[in-house]
Amino acid sequence: MRAVRLGTSWGGLLSGPLAWAVSTQLNYALVPWQCKHQVPVVLSVALLLALLSLLGGALSWRAKRQGGAAFKPERTRSTERFVADLSMLAALLFALVIILQGSAALILDECLR
Repeated sequence: MRAVRLGTSWGGLLSGPLAWAVSTQLNYALVPWQCKHQVPVVLSVALLLALLSLLGGALSWRAKRQGGAAFKPERTRSTERFVADLSMLAALLFALVIILQGSAALILDECLR
């Protein structure tokens, strides 16, 4: 709970790539189910996982503002700020990639018969 309260500088570095990997796998795995049931879920899943990526970026932002839950004496404040900045940008980048991959479901028909 301390990481949620104070933030963690590496939150975006973890959540962004993890959300993107899950999104990519689910995009492939959900297509047969989506075609069988005619329920479009790929875009919804993409939006949910993009939000997960952005939540990791929000943890990094909080850590930058409050000093971070993982601040240790051997790390300097500038190192923590750099990691937090990098994490926020990575989370934003991966959220954008997830949304772009999910938006392909708006244009392309996965269920070619």
